[in-house]
Parts: sequence; C-alpha cells; structure tokens
Amino acid sequence: MKKMRKISIGITMLVVCAAGLFVAITIAIGPTQGKKIGKYANPQKALLVIDVQEDYTGTTAKSPFPYKDSGRLISTVNKLIDKAHKNNVPVLYIKQEFDGFWGRMFSKLLAGETAIKGTPGAEMDKRISIVSDYLFSKPSGDAFSNPNLETFLNSHQVNELYIVGLDAEYCVHLTAKGGLNRGYNVNILTDGILLRAEKKWDDLLKKYRKEGIVLKSSHDFLKEVS
Repeated sequence: MKKMRKISIGITMLVVCAAGLFVAITIAIGPTQGKKIGKYANPQKALLVIDVQEDYTGTTAKSPFPYKDSGRLISTVNKLIDKAHKNNVPVLYIKQEFDGFWGRMFSKLLAGETAIKGTPGAEMDKRISIVSDYLFSKPSGDAFSNPNLETFLNSHQVNELYIVGLDAEYCVHLTAKGGLNRGYNVNILTDGILLRAEKKWDDLLKKYRKEGIVLKSSHDFLKEVS
C-alpha cells in the first residue's frame, strides 16, 4: 500500500509539473491583450529595443547563440537610438528575465538556459547605447507582459511604436501583436531585427503585413523622426 501511495503521489506531481509548464509555455508564446489606447491631443512615437542581451548577442552567449550578424544589428540599433534621443523620441529598453520555478524551467528546457534573472547574461549587451533609464523587464515574450510598459506609453501619449531587436519570430512579433491589440500603430524596422530561423524570413514578413504590422527600414525611421 505504501508503495502504491508513493507511486500515486509521484504521478500526481508529474501531472502538476506538466500542467504548470504547459501554462508557462502558453503564456510565454502568446501576445497579451489590453485596453485600447485613446486619442491623444499630442500623439508621440517611441523606439522599443527588445532583448539585445548578453546571453543572445554578447560575451555570455553560448551555442546556438550569439545571433549571426549581431554586430551589424547593434551598429544599426545604436544609430537609431542616437537619432531618437536627439529628436526627443523615448528609447525603451526591454529585456527578457526568466524568474521563479516555472520561468527558470522554461529557460532551461526551451530557451537554452538564457536570461535568468540576476545573471550577467540577462543584462543588455554592453555595446548597446543607453540614453535613458526606461528599462522594462518582461517575464514572457510580449513586452506588454510587464504592465509598467503600458503605463509609461499611456502617460507619454505614445500611439506609434518602432520595434527593433530579437527574435523576429518570437518576442519582436509578440510585442508587435500586443501593441496592435491595444490600438498602437506598429512599425518593425526590418534591418533592425534578427531571426535565428533565417529560412522563415520571407514567410514571416508576409505574416507581419497580413496582421497589420508596418514594415520599414532604419532609413525610414531616420527620416520620420527628424
């Protein structure tokens, strides 16, 4: 009887763990919903720099990272940051931070054990130009999973987002969809993002367009914020 009880407890624990991990994965890979933004008297733009962190592009990256061509990405993003800063466009830095039991389990099993909260690898890549203290940690793919981001954008009357960073298939895409769900005009700067699954590039761009995401280049941004 004791043996059967131990087996039963073991099975129950496995089921609970599997269910918890399933919930964590579902949250991590889906966009968030939120209240629609209003019509602002003085609408503003914002530049979102997503997940350009040491574990993905920098010194602590390990296989399958760093991303190919990450040096070019950082050079491009820094030019955009400089332009935005000089023209009073808020630059927001978004970083992934896996925390807690389920977050760490997700990272270990599905994210190469990267971006664990409190580790050097979770910090922004040291080469990225930091021009503001607008830093938002996100627990899942969509940057809007941190409610402070939404609060900031609302308080600054932002209605248009320009997104750069990585990964184009996941966190960039999910954040763009989270923005669309709230009524933002969402632009992705195609030479300011990276995609690890490069074979999916063309199909992903088609998906962006179909969903209402506007595709622009860094040159477009440099002209539009002048």
